Amino acid sequence: QHKRSHCQDVSVVRSTIETYQREAQIGVDTWGKTSFRGVPNVDLDNETFYAGTVTPVLHYCMGGVTIDAEGNVLDREKKIIQGLHAAGEVSGGVHGNNRLGGNSLLECTVYGTIIGKKLPVKNRKTQSSTNGETSTRSGKTDANNLREITPEELAMHNTEDDCWVSIHGSIYDLTDFAEEHPPGAQSIIDLAGMDGTEAFESVHNENILKDFEDVKIGFLKQ
Repeated sequence: QHKRSHCQDVSVVRSTIETYQREAQIGVDTWGKTSFRGVPNVDLDNETFYAGTVTPVLHYCMGGVTIDAEGNVLDREKKIIQGLHAAGEVSGGVHGNNRLGGNSLLECTVYGTIIGKKLPVKNRKTQSSTNGETSTRSGKTDANNLREITPEELAMHNTEDDCWVSIHGSIYDLTDFAEEHPPGAQSIIDLAGMDGTEAFESVHNENILKDFEDVKIGFLKQ
């Protein structure tokens, strides 16, 4: 379905989408892209599309923190400040004094990855829900340690400092992750002690849950 008010040649749009579909099946496109999400259904005549106008703008001056190509923050003499790193809109010196809007998302990903690979990761200490003892957990949770959790027990973990959420029948302890959540912690905290599947599905693909195996603590008892 489409609206002609956008003044786009339907045949051109169809051709572009069909090319995207073919390259998604192959697994790589002309530019080397290998990740394909939101691929339209094969039956384009009955598919629904949403379109908008995107206009590039120069929207702000760069941040006052200068970084180098490795994400290290530099002082006024352009010397590295040991142990201090920056990525995204807070940083400058890479693109110059300004840049096209949208680049900051890529910069967050690229420089965040570069910095993340350099930093040592400490083991996470978590509070056991059964005996109150503190344990150290690193990497994925042992599947043998996962247990059934009743809706009543889930509902008890409903605060900012104790935030369990059920997603697709699995229970995740998102207490530490909430502050790292890009849209903000509140959207996670609002689901504490509840089933957050519907809210999750509205913005995320289920495959992303593979990255949260380390905080999965059990399954919701039916």
